[in-house]
Parts: sequence; structure tokens; C-alpha cells
Amino acid sequence: MIKPRTTLVLYIIVLIQVYLFLPWKGIFFILITTLFLAHLVYCSADICSQVYLKTLCKAKTNKKQIAITFDDGPDSKITPEVLNILNDFNVKASFFCIGKHIDENKELLKLIDKNGHLIGNHTWSHDRWFDLFSATKMKAEIEKTNGLIFETINKETKLFRPPYGVTNPSLKKATKDSNFHNIGWSVRSLDTVNSAEKTFERIKKKLSSGDIILFHDNREHIIEILKLFLAYSKKEGFEIVRIDELLNIKAYD
Repeated sequence: MIKPRTTLVLYIIVLIQVYLFLPWKGIFFILITTLFLAHLVYCSADICSQVYLKTLCKAKTNKKQIAITFDDGPDSKITPEVLNILNDFNVKASFFCIGKHIDENKELLKLIDKNGHLIGNHTWSHDRWFDLFSATKMKAEIEKTNGLIFETINKETKLFRPPYGVTNPSLKKATKDSNFHNIGWSVRSLDTVNSAEKTFERIKKKLSSGDIILFHDNREHIIEILKLFLAYSKKEGFEIVRIDELLNIKAYD
């Protein structure tokens, strides 16, 4: 993980050198602002930047193993179909669930667990402005979701994924006393914006051993994508395992 203090020191050194050699000193201040904003965007938007949270994004392994994950469910219509396909291919996955959706689909969450899949925390609301919430409000959402997961399946999950993969100082503060494994991804399928064919082709080009693939179980075309991807993975000799096996971590307390 890159420590903020180390990053700050490096910036200061670079900026001093730039300041000494720039003929127009006014540009220096524009440069400072641009670099600072670019750094903030990168650190926050890239879940694997490791600046604010230590995040597990890919396994180091010699085995031809990968893991698949699903965000934003459970969805009453799509998730059962996803579970059927996973069952047909004898594949186990990890579902990062939104608390308010769990509240509407408790029996479905039980089914996910019963089928041997892992369940992770994806906050209560997955609000579009979640990354602007205070640390206190973030913590309350995370704890509320964990409480409902425990109430529903009698397991306390240690898996957490922030909405949109955004991390920042507030989220770091909100989770500092928790015992979470923060889970990212190494292959973002973009199944929320691309067609099934484009999504599948994108994954094929990027896929390698140790990858964690991000899907969503609330999009209708995930069914077609999943069928193509699982058949392709089997043909290419990839073994799809759960995140806890791939990363050698404990999924529940």
C-alpha cells in the first residue's frame, strides 16, 4: 500500500524541482492544483490504487484459477437465473449485496448461501453520492447491512466492496475498526454499459490466472454473458473458485 505520507513527500520533491526550473512561476501554482486533483481522482476512483484502503484485487498464483463476483443484488428476477446457470456449470461465486435489496429478498439471500456461494457487504443504499457521505454515515450503512446479513443467514461476512469501487479518507475512517477484507477486481466486465458480445470479448482479452472478475446480477444480459464466459473458461482450462479459496482468506467470522 502507498502511504499518503510517502506520496506527499514525493510530490513536494517534484514540485520544488519544477518550481526551480520553470521560467514562469505562475504556471507552478496551476501545476500544483492540476497534479493534486489528478492524484485525488486516481486514488479515489481506482479501487486497486491501495492509497486509502488495502484492497485485494488479484491473486498471485501459479494455478489457472479465477474468481467471479456479482454486485448490486440480490435481484428477484435476475439473481435466480444466475444461480441456475452457476449450478449448471458447478461454479461457486461471490455476491456483494446491497442491504436494501437483501431486505426485499431475504429468502433469495438464503438461497445464495445454501447453494454454497459467498455473500459480501456492498453497503445499504449504494447511493450515487455514497463517496461524499460522512465517515459516520458510511459506517452506519455498512454495519446495518452486516447486521441484516447475519440476521438472515447467521453468518458475519468479512467481505466488503465499496459502491462503484470508490475509496477515500472517509471510507478509510469508516472501516478502520472493522475486520473486513476489502475486495476489488482485476477485470471489470463493464456489463452495465456494453452488450453481451462486447462484454464477453472484453473479458476474453484480459483474462489471466488469479483474476477477479466483476459482474452484476441485476442486468438481464448477464445471463447470456455468463453462459458464454463459463463455457469459454471451461474450454480454456480455467478453474473458477470462490474468493476465499483464490485469495486464501476467511470469508466469515
